Parts: sequence; structure tokens; C-alpha cells
Amino acid sequence: MATQKTIDNKKPAQRKWEEVEDAAFFKFENIGDTVEGTLVGTSSKSDQYGFGMYTLEQPDGKNVRFHGAAQLDPMMLSVKTGEYIKVEYVDNQKRPKGDMKVFKVYRSA
Repeated sequence: MATQKTIDNKKPAQRKWEEVEDAAFFKFENIGDTVEGTLVGTSSKSDQYGFGMYTLEQPDGKNVRFHGAAQLDPMMLSVKTGEYIKVEYVDNQKRPKGDMKVFKVYRSA
């Protein structure tokens, strides 16, 4: 027969608290810029252009966020939360409405 545990509500649990810091923002500015880490969060259509926002936990435990892009968002749909990835800004593609950033996304094998 299973034993039930009784919680003593008169004594609050002693917890240690650590302040939560906002994730740093990473902007792909130059061809060759990369960011890597474990995907821990996604948000679709988070900016005025309708692109996603992605959050990676880096090896040092800190989080970094970055905006998606027209060519990046479809690739990020195949990345599952918890996967270790690297995103690289590899080129600009000329378009009638302006240059489009071109990315490659790699996952840890």
C-alpha cells in the first residue's frame, strides 16, 4: 500500500533564490557571425516584420536571444527545443525590396 506524504503548511519551505537575468541580445551584423547553444525557447511573429525570436542557452549557462529572418525562420521550425545548434550568417542575397540575410543552421550530431 502506498504511503501518503503530509505537507506541513505551517512551516514554509526554505528556498534559495537567484535573480533571473534577461537574455543578452545577439544581432547578426557581419557575414560569418555565429551563435550557438541549446534551443530553450521560441516565439513566433515577435517583431514588427513577423519574424520569430529564439533563445539559446550557451555553454556558460547564460541565455542569448536573436531575431529570426525570412530565410531563417523556416529552418528553425525543424529544430526541437533541447537541441544544440549553431546559426551562421553566411551571405546576403539581392532582392528587389533589399538584401536578404542568408543563414545556415547546424545541429549537433
